[in-house]
Amino acid sequence: MDRAAAAHACGPVGQPGADRGLRDGDAGSVRIGQTGRVRTESGDGIELWWDREGAGAPILLVPGRGDSSDVFARSFRARLAAGGCAVLRYDPRDAGLSGDGGSDTTLRDLADDAVAVLDAAGVERAHLVGLSLGGLLLVDLATRCPERVAGLVFLAAMSPDPDAGFGVHFFGDPAVTPLEAVLRVVGPVSPEDRALLTAELDHAEARAPSRPEAGARHEEAAFRSVWPDLGSLGAIAAPALVIHGDSDTVLPLAHAEAYASNLSDARLVVMPGMGHLPRPADWDRIADHIL
Repeated sequence: MDRAAAAHACGPVGQPGADRGLRDGDAGSVRIGQTGRVRTESGDGIELWWDREGAGAPILLVPGRGDSSDVFARSFRARLAAGGCAVLRYDPRDAGLSGDGGSDTTLRDLADDAVAVLDAAGVERAHLVGLSLGGLLLVDLATRCPERVAGLVFLAAMSPDPDAGFGVHFFGDPAVTPLEAVLRVVGPVSPEDRALLTAELDHAEARAPSRPEAGARHEEAAFRSVWPDLGSLGAIAAPALVIHGDSDTVLPLAHAEAYASNLSDARLVVMPGMGHLPRPADWDRIADHIL
């Protein structure tokens, strides 16, 4: 399949319609315990690592710029699984255990990778959680492949609003350690939070060594792409939950407000004290909002 054709190939078609809950089964049900690699449908041969935990309504976690799937805390994934969800996560190309995406990747390619994972897992329709840059991928999928989307969660997500702006920490500092980079953008933390964040980073590094070039690769993909238009949000029928911290120094709250104001069916939740990445307790509250 050539790239032009693949850009519009959404794979298997599920039943239309949308639902709010993740446990009522409208998105279908999948079983526990599967991990694998899948070659993307775009014909460029990139291998993607993915994993599934839990059983019930499927929910796909879409990481942000430069992130592996470990950006979604283990406690968050476990809480969703315990709440009756089949939690699908994957490493985007250039991150984690997935393959090198090459020099011409676009946002459309990154979105198609998410569809390839759904296909490999045998999931026709899922709830999607997009973190940071992942928000733009959700917009692309919800407008281009609405039959694959049961619901949307925009988490600290970048919006198509050109006036929403960037925070002081949008462009990361490659000179700082991974822990320092996280601490800069999570908001105020306790010593216990710091210990838990350190443990999460250690676990992520043990599973898949960090790939510092991933952020730049994904950023380049965004800048070489045609971004969704703000006006396109009104055509998205799937219900959306928009969650954003009031202390986000990467993407200002205006991004969340753009989603809440322009989507046809959206609920905005502002998390007090949360930065761009959730703290341990924030992850628990976010899971509860989703469930």
